[in-house]
Amino acid sequence: MKKTTYLFLVIAFAFTTEISFAQTQITFYTSMGNFVAEMYDTLQPITAGNFIQLVEKKFYDGIIFHRVVKNFVIQGGDPTGSGSGGPGYTIPDEFNAKASNVTGAFGMANSGPNTAGSQFYINLKNNLNLNPNYPVFGIVISNIEIVQQIGLVPVNAQDRPLTPVVMDSVRITKAGPLGINEQYAESKNISISPNPASDYITLTIPPLEKRGLGGVLEEIQIFDIFGKSALIVGAIYELPLQIDISTLPTGVYFVMIGDKVEKFVKI
Repeated sequence: MKKTTYLFLVIAFAFTTEISFAQTQITFYTSMGNFVAEMYDTLQPITAGNFIQLVEKKFYDGIIFHRVVKNFVIQGGDPTGSGSGGPGYTIPDEFNAKASNVTGAFGMANSGPNTAGSQFYINLKNNLNLNPNYPVFGIVISNIEIVQQIGLVPVNAQDRPLTPVVMDSVRITKAGPLGINEQYAESKNISISPNPASDYITLTIPPLEKRGLGGVLEEIQIFDIFGKSALIVGAIYELPLQIDISTLPTGVYFVMIGDKVEKFVKI
């Protein structure tokens, strides 16, 4: 258990020393050029965490910006390209007065309260009237001119670009607090499903070294993005294992088994 405790302290230290400034950066490689966005990991952990999870799964690769409204927004993230598709789940709305729909800010598109999934928009100007209804979770920090150029492409009567603007690939190019587990990539082989999850998660992992009497595995710890322990599950004899997370507040959490770490989003 010493190894587990030490790793927990390392992660907690990383959060307390870097959480104020280390945010995830994501590069969008599009058919019209590249731009970089910074996520609001700590300010909007549910929304940013969901977006980062989708990027890690390469969900956005090959998806188009299906809606462009000049001097307003560009919108993408629908795998069907129709404007009505998503990832197959929704996340709860998350609002913070410090996250506003200013020029370059990323917001979640939705069809009503708590209906966001994967579709997002980028503001081409200050659209502060959107603040009460659309969560903001990031902002463009490099090559905003590429976003503005996309906002000028010819469109049809449905605001759909006449020439598709494609996100060829979307990649994390700098890991922030939500990417802390990347520091342990060599041991990151926990599988968590479903993810995001609301009531329970199921953990699977390649064969582990069994420890202690009766083949008991390392205890499982779940902690939040601030390194605070949220749940401890002890005396685990076998995996896969189903864990009840219904009592946890919505947010981003990390599961740790021995020296293995993985994250999930509670919705």
